[in-house]
This record gives sequence, structure tokens and C-alpha cells, in this order.
Amino acid sequence: MNILEKMFGNNTLSCDEELNILDIEDNIFYSLDNKVSIYIKIEPILFEYLSSDEKSIIVKRLTRELAGERDIIKIITMSLPISTVEVDKYLDEKRNSAKNSFKRSMLLKQIDDINKLSYRGEMIEKQVIIQLFQSSVDNVNEKLEKRAKEFVIKLQNAGITSHILNKREILQLFNSFLNMKLKEEHINDVWSDDDE
Repeated sequence: MNILEKMFGNNTLSCDEELNILDIEDNIFYSLDNKVSIYIKIEPILFEYLSSDEKSIIVKRLTRELAGERDIIKIITMSLPISTVEVDKYLDEKRNSAKNSFKRSMLLKQIDDINKLSYRGEMIEKQVIIQLFQSSVDNVNEKLEKRAKEFVIKLQNAGITSHILNKREILQLFNSFLNMKLKEEHINDVWSDDDE
């Protein structure tokens, strides 16, 4: 008998149960514990390139904008492999326009090296996701969507770019917990409505 069987007995959880997934419709996530959530992705801010005054301004604005928030929010911070699609496209254009064969071969090697580093999880970026949630009640979808839109506007007023995740992006977020190395462009290979 292995250690996990000793700890949990025959109580095994499916992936849906482990991640608390009941359903996802549009940008609304329904959990097994009767909660309804919306996820907001915060676009990265390059704080290391900002002056102390610029950092202070952003923090003060954010504090002022979120001072009225009384409901619980959950902040999810995770490191994920960087998507290399744009980098590959840029370097491939440079490679195709290069007249020197040595330069072309070096650019091809650079593309390959970047993809290997990303695939192995050695090139990562921090992602911050905010989860707004509440218990399932009448008109919960409308209330939660209104709250999420207001939250995005508050962040925008503080100088922070964000957007509400759609179904595909929520699936990608959950898949990140399952497989940290899966690239964004392959998400449809794993999660698809075609089989329903």
C-alpha cells in the first residue's frame, strides 16, 4: 500500500474536485462549494524601472482607489513560462531578412534556445490574478460582473492596466496549476468544448 493510500484511503479526488470546478461560462467561474467568481489579470508593471516618486504615486493612487472595498478578494501570484510567440515572430522576421547566412543560422539558434528555456520553465514571468467572489444568490452574475468592471476602473484610475479573464483564460489559469510548462498556444489541445 503506498503512502497516499494510507493517508487518504480510497477517497480519491478527480481533477474537477481538486480544483473545485463546477462550470465556467463566459467569464464566470462556478465552484463546487457554491461560490461564483470572476478573475482579473493585472498586467505587469516594471517597478524596477520606475523612480521612487513614481512608485509612491502608484501606491498612493491604488490605496485611495481601493479604500472603499469591503468585500473579500483573493490575490493569486504565480510564475509561468513566458510565451515566446511574439519574440519568435520578431526574430524570425529578422532571420528572413538577413542576407548573411551566418547571421541567419545564429538567429535560428537563438530562437531555438529561447524556446527551450521557456519550455523548461527557466524563462518565467510573474502573473498577478485577482479573484472576486461571492456565494451564489439571485442575480449573482450581474452583481459580480458589475463589481469586476468597477474594480478594473479603480485599477485603471491608479494607473494599473488589467482585464477580466474570459473562459479560455480561466481554463489556462487552472491548467497552469496542473502543468506549469504547457504553452498558451496549446491550451485548446487540453481543454476543448468540441467533445461535449
